[in-house]
Amino acid sequence: MRLASQPRLFQQTDADTWWDRLALGIVLAAITLVLATFRDYGVTWDEDVHNWYGNFALDYYLSLFGDKTALHWRDLYNYGAAFDMVAAALNRASPIGVYETRHLLNGLVGILGLIGCWKLGRAMAGPRVGLVATLLLILTPNYYGQMFNNPKDIPFAVGMVWSTYYMVRIVPMLPRPDLATLAKLGTAIGMTMGVRIGGLLLIGYLGLLLVLDGVWRALAAKRIGVLVATVLSNFWRVFFPVAGVAYPVTLLFWPWAQTDPIENPLRALAFFSHQTFPFYTLFDGEFVPASDLPWTYLPTYIALALPEIVLVLLVCAPIAALVTLWRSSFRLPREDALKSSLLALGIVFPVAYAIAIRAVLFDGMRHFIFVLPLIAVAAAMVADRCIARLASFRYRRAIWGMLVLYGCAHISVMAMLHPDQYVYYNAFVGGVEGAQHKFKLDYWANSYAEAVQGLEDYLRSEYGADFEEHEFTVGVCGPPVSAGYFLLPNFRLVRDRALADFFIAFTKDNCERSLPGRPIYRVERMGALLSLVLDRRDLVAERRAARQASAMSAPRPTRGAAVPADSLSGPEQSAIE
Repeated sequence: MRLASQPRLFQQTDADTWWDRLALGIVLAAITLVLATFRDYGVTWDEDVHNWYGNFALDYYLSLFGDKTALHWRDLYNYGAAFDMVAAALNRASPIGVYETRHLLNGLVGILGLIGCWKLGRAMAGPRVGLVATLLLILTPNYYGQMFNNPKDIPFAVGMVWSTYYMVRIVPMLPRPDLATLAKLGTAIGMTMGVRIGGLLLIGYLGLLLVLDGVWRALAAKRIGVLVATVLSNFWRVFFPVAGVAYPVTLLFWPWAQTDPIENPLRALAFFSHQTFPFYTLFDGEFVPASDLPWTYLPTYIALALPEIVLVLLVCAPIAALVTLWRSSFRLPREDALKSSLLALGIVFPVAYAIAIRAVLFDGMRHFIFVLPLIAVAAAMVADRCIARLASFRYRRAIWGMLVLYGCAHISVMAMLHPDQYVYYNAFVGGVEGAQHKFKLDYWANSYAEAVQGLEDYLRSEYGADFEEHEFTVGVCGPPVSAGYFLLPNFRLVRDRALADFFIAFTKDNCERSLPGRPIYRVERMGALLSLVLDRRDLVAERRAARQASAMSAPRPTRGAAVPADSLSGPEQSAIE
């Protein structure tokens, strides 16, 4: 989606230096935010199993491959452990909590993705595009909000953007890129597949890029032989060296794949391609089967999760690209065409493919977070074109003023959502308040940390100094660890939530309506309910009293009387028999 021709090598000007400095400032500000707020985020649904998997993978190596738990731990063996193993290693030396350590690492990995977005935008169309892309990505709540506690999708997105960046870097060097850049590309692809085998897409992108390079050169030379020679040279000099680096890096972080380096990665790919999820997911106010979704499910969730300005710029991107093609008489420079094709492919193909195969999807667009950095770059390229046009526009100050006001308003929305930024929906659906009951909000129980704190504050107010002398039972809808990690020792989680004194529930699948009780704390953001704490002590006491009364009123058999065998169970049943 290249909008204007750029020189092959950017000449650094004073303006370019300032764009780079501003982009660096955004990155440093983001790092500061991560360090200041990583403790605010809750424990998400998947973090517990990934924490265990990371430890098992680390033990696999520390035991010199003797501890094989990682090879069959639930279905996690289908994933690489690139992130989880590093988190496990850090946790064995970290002075802070297990999940606090993971959140800090996760946030810094997200910053690495922000840097990758900056470098990709700069490589596509110059320093100003890099700056705007960086700004747009950090202001995308569905990326920023998941940076801290999404152990799969954020590391995967980071690998995708860095791999795309290095592919863009090799375009001007074809057909003989330097070995250092090829090694970096191979490492980036390998690390991506070391998080999820879906990174194999990058190998396909690379192959297609090399073929398109051959086609372009053949058309320019008007000789079919050039196509064959270029493709063969590209695959020999680029594809095989990159794959030769990527595959060992993948295996390094994937214990199960090491046991059968060919079959097991293919089995994992088949597992994710035909993943089962026999449940319903919320879409446009209705619960629809995750295995039979309307084709609009994924595009709708992506569109509504993007900030308004990013969505508008993204919609304008193909239009601007067509205008540029028309004005150039469809004769873009080879490098521009290849870079733009690669960027467009990275955005469009995964979404189109998921729609075409009717992929099983849930949790909105969570599994497609990896397209967000690429979308930020595409939107930044359109914004760069608009900025150039504004320079000569009579009312540019008014437009810049409105953009600043919009930016301030958007940042204030993210601040009000903190630390639940990932539940953001844009104004086209009425924000999070308009989206509730129509689309998923806190599907990962991130808000349970605040709900637990609200419950604790409520009971401290009620019991005062005697609070710690009482024991309270708590039932949780969904992942127990999301609440349990923050509970004090005098709270006890119970499996049967109907018997619990207190019930913590999020709004996923209307769970907050599953049990009666008196609401004592509500986690809300901008008019939308995320989770709820119910006081059920009176109901539980009534139920207990009713059981005791029933037991007291039941006729007791006299000594030596026969007791029907089918009225007992367990040890009593065995004694009679």
